[in-house]
Amino acid sequence: MLLRLLPIIILAIAFSGCASTQLKTQNEQIESRVTDLEKNLQAKDAEIVDLQYQVKDLSSKIDTSKPADSDQASQVSPDSQSSSDQVEESVKAPEMLDKSQIIRVKVSPEKIQRALKNAGVYTGPVDGKIGPGTKEAIVEFQKGHGLKADGVLGRKTWEELRTFLK
Repeated sequence: MLLRLLPIIILAIAFSGCASTQLKTQNEQIESRVTDLEKNLQAKDAEIVDLQYQVKDLSSKIDTSKPADSDQASQVSPDSQSSSDQVEESVKAPEMLDKSQIIRVKVSPEKIQRALKNAGVYTGPVDGKIGPGTKEAIVEFQKGHGLKADGVLGRKTWEELRTFLK
């Protein structure tokens, strides 16, 4: 009797071990797939943010290229500045540039400056202020890494630059 049960017990143990191994392999495959999907989601989120900035830039370019209505032009007093004069002044101000037009990814200016400094293209202080020095460093970095040298820190530039963070 015992001899008849022994092969059945051995087979039962062997099959249960195989099933648990298969489940473990399936779990690893599922975890790997979830990780890949999360990475894809992050890339798509970054792409969406980049596209939102592009839409914002294009909208502002369209707004500035529209001719002013004659009624609105007559309402502007000679002492007041037009919005285009104010835009020109903000571009000319050397201490601070419009961060939203230069940085198109969700990252702090300090991290950008630190990465640029580590890459050897930025010599200014890591103060979180996006000025002409930071923009020039971004352009230099882009030139040195085969990217479009437009001075705008988008997704592709940041992917290259963030490898210089320590």
